Amino acid sequence: MLVINLIIIIVFFMLALISRKHFSKYKNVLGAMSQFIYEFLCKKIKLNKKQTDLRKINVVSDSGLKEICRLYYTKIISICMVIIFTINLACMLLAVTRQLNKGKVSNIVQRGDYDDGVTVTKVYIGDLDEQTEYDLVVYPQEYTYEEFIAEAEKIFNELRVDILANNEDLDHIKEDLNLPAYDKKGRFDISWSSDYPEYIFPSGKVNIEDLKCDIKVNLVAKISYLDYMVERNYNLILISDRASEKLSDKFDVVLKQIESNSRNSSSFEIPDEIEGKKISLEKLDNSIYKQLFLLGIAACFFTVVCSNSALQQKKTSRNNMLMILYPSFVNRICLLMGSGMNIRNCLVNIIANSEKNILISELEYTMNQIKSGYDEASAYEELGIRIGIPQYNRLMSHISQNLRMGTKDLRELMVDEVKEAMEERKEYAKKKGEKASTKLLFPMIILMSVVIVIIMFPAFVGL
Repeated sequence: MLVINLIIIIVFFMLALISRKHFSKYKNVLGAMSQFIYEFLCKKIKLNKKQTDLRKINVVSDSGLKEICRLYYTKIISICMVIIFTINLACMLLAVTRQLNKGKVSNIVQRGDYDDGVTVTKVYIGDLDEQTEYDLVVYPQEYTYEEFIAEAEKIFNELRVDILANNEDLDHIKEDLNLPAYDKKGRFDISWSSDYPEYIFPSGKVNIEDLKCDIKVNLVAKISYLDYMVERNYNLILISDRASEKLSDKFDVVLKQIESNSRNSSSFEIPDEIEGKKISLEKLDNSIYKQLFLLGIAACFFTVVCSNSALQQKKTSRNNMLMILYPSFVNRICLLMGSGMNIRNCLVNIIANSEKNILISELEYTMNQIKSGYDEASAYEELGIRIGIPQYNRLMSHISQNLRMGTKDLRELMVDEVKEAMEERKEYAKKKGEKASTKLLFPMIILMSVVIVIIMFPAFVGL
């Protein structure tokens, strides 16, 4: 994984060098790299699909529109590059940290105490690409022979009293004995035998029914632990009146041998390698790298979606503003034409006596086209197309057709357009009101819930 991270860093470095060479006008490296990638992508795929949307929210010429489109895409590319570089750097730091900590992580396996049971430790064999999991069975710590003898001596002394059960002492055995099969801690096995097995059973039951006289019995207690065994004789006087599936590969044999040979210690260490295969108690997992890369991809996707959403929101706001301005715009044209002005002077008058907004900017752009020698009728048609709203397109088509055909009924058309625009304005206001009431529904539900809680809470508390 570290190699991949280094390759990505090298690619970023080469991109920086190439882009700074060809796009040295940019002050920062990121801007140059983004411009280089943008120019490369423009040669391979079409990136001008957003020009229509960008033109709707920016009143600019064709050359200016290309510059806005370039800035839009280079901004997205820059954000994505920052995300990718950050994610890659995090992955590389994580890989380096793991590599540095690799020597600090010891392959020391902790055994359980004498009383603990058998545990299973995960051992991972191989490198990151080909790593297999092995379950190493670890037995608890074992006694040495000397420790076993010392512990057995303590147990024998305890058994001297414990075996009596309800009997007075060893010289007066009349009732059953307590002959445990294990010591109190459950570490050692205890077996029992006697020279009179017909009178004293290994379970501790005493049979004295057929006993005609007192007899001396030699009771033997044998304490065993693994391969160790020690016994002790107790002289009594009877008064008459004991795995898992074995693996066949070499790792199983070697690891079990290491574990078996070190049972006298509280811990043991397994080698770093066996037969050329790496051994580790830490599972090498590359899922975190995948998660980081997926996070980077998701962040890039989120950046693109957010940019597109913001663009669409601006476009919607622009269209809403134009729809609001349309009735007054048509009405003013109709009034000015009634005073004797031609359509061009009407538009000039509207521009001069209106506050700056998106419609005025579009009109100024059209007037500049006409002043530069562009055909007036074609300029009005293009204005309707640029605005992209049916009402404006219809209005500009009427005006353009009047200029080309010389019809005399434009004034009547404008009067009808004013009436229709007012009706559309009413419908638009009605739709906005319906949307507003829908948006208020959720807060009303929350408010009602709060009121219900306030009313019902005292009743529940009173119960």
